[in-house]
Amino acid sequence: MARSVLNRVVVMRWASPWGPLPVLVRNDRIRAIALDPHAPLPELSQLNDMRAPGPIRSERDLARLMRGVLRGDVRARDLIAASDLSDCTPFERSVLTALAKVRHGSSVSYGKLAAAIGSPRAARAVGGALGKNPIPLLLPCHRVLSANGIGGYGGGAGSRWRPGGRAPLDFKRTLLASEGVLVD
Repeated sequence: MARSVLNRVVVMRWASPWGPLPVLVRNDRIRAIALDPHAPLPELSQLNDMRAPGPIRSERDLARLMRGVLRGDVRARDLIAASDLSDCTPFERSVLTALAKVRHGSSVSYGKLAAAIGSPRAARAVGGALGKNPIPLLLPCHRVLSANGIGGYGGGAGSRWRPGGRAPLDFKRTLLASEGVLVD
């Protein structure tokens, strides 16, 4: 497979069930999904990507992928293939890669996710990495729960952040319920 040095960046609009959301795509891979359409998209590093281009070449490709994600029809390796995690730290990348393997309709605790990456005592660090997840929904951090409840959602988003018009934890509950996972 031919490798090329790319740095093509585009902002696409995804007509999500919660309204149109901006999606930052770099080299045909999803780099960021803004659940708040008014939030700024992240700054990107200027690194050159030596991988082959990803599968997101148009808004139609994006919509097809995200419909599959919301139905639970996309395999973990396809989620990773569509993801640009190049601006993440190695630890964040390992957490998000493990997160991609959490199946639609199931959940995992922060501690179990930490154990899955070989760091069983790093539950808090896993929570920190998930709080920085640049591509929520694609990499489903809503499926990660605390040992004694729902946990958090939204990372460093401001207090005015209302994904889908709901408070962040209500949005997380809605996402989980849509997959058949009920939490208090």
